[in-house]
Amino acid sequence: MSSPLETFLTDFHNTTTGLTSKALSALPVTANGCDYGSTYEILTGVVEPTESKVRILDLACGDGYLLSQLHSAFGSQVTLFGVDISNAELSVARSRLPTTATLQISRAQHLPHFDDSLDYVLSHMALMLFENVESVVAEIARVLKPGATFAAIVGAPSPQSAGLSVYLDCLKRYPRLDAHIGLRFGDKRTRSREGIEELLTPQFTQITIDDIPRTRRFMPEQLWLWFQDMYDLSLIREEDRAKVKHDFLAEVAPHRAADG
Repeated sequence: MSSPLETFLTDFHNTTTGLTSKALSALPVTANGCDYGSTYEILTGVVEPTESKVRILDLACGDGYLLSQLHSAFGSQVTLFGVDISNAELSVARSRLPTTATLQISRAQHLPHFDDSLDYVLSHMALMLFENVESVVAEIARVLKPGATFAAIVGAPSPQSAGLSVYLDCLKRYPRLDAHIGLRFGDKRTRSREGIEELLTPQFTQITIDDIPRTRRFMPEQLWLWFQDMYDLSLIREEDRAKVKHDFLAEVAPHRAADG
């Protein structure tokens, strides 16, 4: 049986596919003094081809954007696997990937792979959403070969900003749908350096955690479009979403800089 969180995430991504890659695939970032075209490019750069084929799993692969980047970068040097809980996202992934890629419906807590069978497990903006994250980390360690690599991009708490503060103030005025009362996304430990180290240490050695800061400036309407693709608005009634938009645009206006 799916949990309420898994049901919500499945329904959300079956209804609206590709939002993560839409938001982040063309967003340049800088990490450790190096410039990257996106956070997907950072994960692609983790992979080091060898003389034998490298086996890579994208955990919560969504629409397959990361897998497509790996295929473009390495071609036949890699064998690609992807798991997700959304059939709709996997359908998009199948349309953009070669038939040699293996894509399956699966929960991260019970991966459909043999012990010690993968060279890399990668995950983009998903680890912080999983329930029972200790089980997920244990599964990742189980399927990786000895000495193999797990790399993930996770979201961190956003620093305070006028735009975010106004949005959150407007959002909390409207009650959640009954089905989503009490819904919490993942484990808060995945949102801090100390928490990530605590989760990974029982299974992994040589743990490295890097910050990837990114600052953006938006016009009010642009910022609303960014928020509109997040999970939050799907937790409230559809008629209330329009009210949040109205409130937000009116109340964020005084915070605009001279250029808007």
